[in-house]
Amino acid sequence: MKKVAASIFVGLACSIAQAQQAPVVGVWEQLPVGDGQDGQNAVRHDVVLVDRKLADDTVFSALTDAGKQNSVLCCIKVSKNASITLADLLKKYPWDDDIAAHLKSIMGWKYIYEAKLVDASAQNAGMRELVKNLSLPPALSPYSAAIISGKIGSDQVPATFSTGGASVSFSTRPMHGNNAIQYKFSVNGTAMEFTEAVFAD
Repeated sequence: MKKVAASIFVGLACSIAQAQQAPVVGVWEQLPVGDGQDGQNAVRHDVVLVDRKLADDTVFSALTDAGKQNSVLCCIKVSKNASITLADLLKKYPWDDDIAAHLKSIMGWKYIYEAKLVDASAQNAGMRELVKNLSLPPALSPYSAAIISGKIGSDQVPATFSTGGASVSFSTRPMHGNNAIQYKFSVNGTAMEFTEAVFAD
């Protein structure tokens, strides 16, 4: 009886460990804080909205749908101590009304963290190009993308790929008459979905 109980305990512990090691997924938002001066002094802030609590400081790779391949943007770094509630995030910065409404539109997440880009020397070419484009004045253009924990070494990955020892599939699709976008992950067979409103042009 003790051997059976021990076997059940070991099996349960292994299952929990595997679940904890599975990549964390979510959405990265880089959003400008309005300055009341046509964006001349706007400051951009990074936040990630993810499917579970971070146990450690974590690096994320961003994924953007590029047809048969997904482009990889490396990387965003997050401290495990940088968790914040949506209510506190909305109060902390003077967001424009449309940015605040956008943050409220995001669905599928469980935890929010303030984040930062990794140093330029650690960014890949895609991220450096994005940073350059978003830095052109006035720096008011918001940006968002799906994310997965871990540093993906390649600039592109197919719709199904492996990272961090996990089998991952990723896709996006428009929703609600192209007024929203859905990011769909499958990690080791477990499906996770996130949706957000699309900013008007």
